[in-house]
Amino acid sequence: GAISLIVGKAQDEPHFSAMYAALCLKLARTPFDGIEEPSKSSSKKGKKFKKMLLSRCQEEFEQDTATKVQKATEGIDDDEEKEYEANKVKKHYLGHMRFIGELYKGDLISIKIMLLCLPALLEGETTPQKPKEEGDDQKDDEENEDEVDEEKVECFAKLMTVIGQSLEAQSDAMRSVGKVDASEKLNDCWNTVEVMAGKKKQTKKGPKVSNRIKFMLLDLIEMREKGWVTRRKEETAKTLAQIHKEVAKEERAAKRSSSSGNIRRQGSSGSLRDMGKPQVDSDGFVSVKKGGMGRSMSMNDFKKSGLPDGSNFRRGSSSFGRDSSGGSKKNLQRSTSSGGAFAAFNEPAEYSSGNRRKSDKRDSSNSMTRNSSFSVPEDAPATAPVPAPAPTKTYLSPDECGEKAKNILKEYFVGGDTDDAVLSFDELIGAGKDDGSVARGAKVVENGCLLVLEMKAEDVEKFLTIAVRCIKESKIEGKAITTGLNDPLEFLSDIAIDAPLAGTHLQNIVAEFIKAGAISFDFLLNTPDYFRTDGNAAQFGVNVLKKIGGDALESESNIDVIAKLMTDEDKEQFPTAKELIAA
Repeated sequence: GAISLIVGKAQDEPHFSAMYAALCLKLARTPFDGIEEPSKSSSKKGKKFKKMLLSRCQEEFEQDTATKVQKATEGIDDDEEKEYEANKVKKHYLGHMRFIGELYKGDLISIKIMLLCLPALLEGETTPQKPKEEGDDQKDDEENEDEVDEEKVECFAKLMTVIGQSLEAQSDAMRSVGKVDASEKLNDCWNTVEVMAGKKKQTKKGPKVSNRIKFMLLDLIEMREKGWVTRRKEETAKTLAQIHKEVAKEERAAKRSSSSGNIRRQGSSGSLRDMGKPQVDSDGFVSVKKGGMGRSMSMNDFKKSGLPDGSNFRRGSSSFGRDSSGGSKKNLQRSTSSGGAFAAFNEPAEYSSGNRRKSDKRDSSNSMTRNSSFSVPEDAPATAPVPAPAPTKTYLSPDECGEKAKNILKEYFVGGDTDDAVLSFDELIGAGKDDGSVARGAKVVENGCLLVLEMKAEDVEKFLTIAVRCIKESKIEGKAITTGLNDPLEFLSDIAIDAPLAGTHLQNIVAEFIKAGAISFDFLLNTPDYFRTDGNAAQFGVNVLKKIGGDALESESNIDVIAKLMTDEDKEQFPTAKELIAA
């Protein structure tokens, strides 16, 4: 029914696998009256749905691809139609692998089951071959024995791209507490992959694979070496908010391109050439405009600036020379050669000697400034240029900052530079630059903590190196840290099921934040209710004080915080906070 529908949709739409896995997780946590047995306790609600889902996934996993292809193409004569149906079956199987990986990441499938599936994909039987004739060489038989089912190897690669990071982190955590089976099985799988890809040689001839599969496995090994950072961004389902944001971005880009096109058209070279063409008046005199843009703009302002009648200037130097000397060509030549087109301004009788001196001073200044300032009075006060407003920086949304922070940390863990990582966080958060810096910083802290809780202790130390430097250099606010720790504390008990060292890691993180002065110890009193009631908050606080060391265990204020965190069950075992600390 519903389970078959969900599994089928996940196979058809692999880029929505994470969404369908989240739906299954929600359904597994929801009790159903129709399928749950009434005698079951509330702690086992959703177990029936989970069992039915895993049975359906196992049934799909164990089905032979060749058999499904034969069944799907039965009765079809067209070769293209057969190829289409065969590719459809293979695509469904690949989509099913991705869906299984997302179920594992959502804690619906255990690591034990995954470590049974992975070797089965690598060591799967090949597709049955046609019977050979009696004259076939024995060499061909030996080659067939070395062949593997490449379709299942491809499924292994697809599955590992989804769960590789989580699987290795969980196996390392189990090995640190003495459970080495998972780590050994995973190492065996990687050894087989390296042999298939040709990176590791062995005495016995390894299985033969095509170049396509070999390069696919090499990409998988490279992805693992780089901290499981994909080379290309993988297509995933988009939310409505992301779609609206992309549409707005495209609209802004379209506006910018249209405005730049208008500017280019307005300032084209053709219009500039037209402005610079020589003009011939009715008497046959040629007048060439020098800096024609400035002069043509200023001609209309002659009357406004108090100069003689603008009609005398309509034709530039030639008209003015004729008006001031009775139309003589010699006078025209003298006026143009002595001072250019505007030298004739000194000739009219209306101008006094004082005005001529002012005109001479103006002639000695920059020509562009002179030509564009005829309409401005000389005694006008000088105004300082208005500085252009500084461009405002646009920051990412808090959720985008959280995802970006995880990528920065993954690259840093592989071997990045500390200064570059700190600078990247500073540009990402923008502490104090606007009202959203606290929300961005909180998301960075939250995603960073959730990332390292399932990793090694050395990765936690690297994360703390970056975080403490950001705190000391005021690149993240204290309120952002207290807000960002809420989700890791609330889900700590769930994370610790698969990552036993998660509690110790988070205690180290909180202790370092307190020692750096970013938060105070009493922030534990304002943590989520679930953590304070069911998360063993009092013992968590005691362990944090022990990691801080010094006088932290003897401080009355800290002891008072522990007392407030103690539940009724804690008080039954330890009547006072001091006894709990001493235990």
